[in-house]
Amino acid sequence: MKSAPIPTTLFIKNRAKLVESLTLGSVVLTGSGDRMHRNGDQDYPFRQNSDFFYLTGITQEESVLVLAPGHPDTTRQEMLFISKPTPKSRLWSGPGLTLEEAANRSGIAQVKWLEDLDGILELLIPNASNLYAAGTVLIERISTHYPNLSHFQLSPLMMRLRMVKEHEEVEEIKKGSVITRSAFLRVLKMMKPGMWEYEVEAEITAEFIGSGADGHAYEPIIASGENALILHYVVNNNCCLDGDLLLMDFGAEVNNYAADCSRTIPVNGCFTKRQREVYEAVLRVFRQAKEMMVPGKVMSEFHNQVGKLWEEEHIRLKLYTRKDAETRSQEELLWKRYFMHGTSHSLGLDVHDPFNQTKPFQSGMVLTCEPAIYLPEEGIGIRLENDILITEDGPVDLMEEIPIEAGEIEELMQSNR
Repeated sequence: MKSAPIPTTLFIKNRAKLVESLTLGSVVLTGSGDRMHRNGDQDYPFRQNSDFFYLTGITQEESVLVLAPGHPDTTRQEMLFISKPTPKSRLWSGPGLTLEEAANRSGIAQVKWLEDLDGILELLIPNASNLYAAGTVLIERISTHYPNLSHFQLSPLMMRLRMVKEHEEVEEIKKGSVITRSAFLRVLKMMKPGMWEYEVEAEITAEFIGSGADGHAYEPIIASGENALILHYVVNNNCCLDGDLLLMDFGAEVNNYAADCSRTIPVNGCFTKRQREVYEAVLRVFRQAKEMMVPGKVMSEFHNQVGKLWEEEHIRLKLYTRKDAETRSQEELLWKRYFMHGTSHSLGLDVHDPFNQTKPFQSGMVLTCEPAIYLPEEGIGIRLENDILITEDGPVDLMEEIPIEAGEIEELMQSNR
């Protein structure tokens, strides 16, 4: 059974927050995602536009939300339009949502068929003082029918709202984290030299689907040996060799919310002395970085502080000397040679959720913590990543139950044999 749906209260709250950020006389017009053609008579699997889902909870295409707060006719302040099923669409795609089902799922009382949209827009848009729109098709329609009307992108407002998660959103990310943990334990049980990267991916996929997830939140990275040095390696078609490490970056999606986890394990179940030394360095940075994730911290400040931690670890690993580090300019910092990406990003409906990098961390944000090291000369790439909830009482690790200690990983892999 798939995961229970998100409570409608979330979408009601989300719309209320958006309305609070609007000036009087504003109208919001936003549409669902479009179904994308793949080839022949096939489309890519449909996945709802994240902003639209955030406001409505509706997962089907050909849907439009209209908000007109303060309109004298209260029945026009909040309206949802969905496509009307036809005999052909019922035959090929199923019944689709009824007006009542859409109202129950979204919490919007006024739900109408999409064919009624133009008539409503003719009543609302000419009198609007500000029009916020999202979606290529909708913007084109507005530009065609109302060429002299100024409109604004909705996305900046949505980014501010989505940066801080409601309780219901955190619960969905937690569900994804639990399933991601199950998939990791499954890999530890199955992993052995000679397995192919795509076989590992298949085990993860099976656990995701079998546990009720929607599937992967993003293309999984299953990178053995030197493939781990490629930051976005998604080919997943090499053999996992005895003595190599396997870097996995993967996460389950539940009700459109993403989990994002990275783990690095020894293919044969036992780290070499050097691999263990480097792994422990990553783990020390991970633990210290996680404790820095508190309200008031700014992303760039956080990343640079983690860089200083890395500098100490790199010196300990004999990658360069302290003198070498101290003689470099800010543009040539040596730690950046071995850690080339960010330490964190926002997580939610998108695996890289919208986030204003200049805004300080605040309670309710969910951010990843993912320090890593990449040593081309040694063929080693190690990344560790968990999802962290920022709170006033300190960071909460949503993935603390997923094994991360080198000794525990070795023990689990060896006990399964």
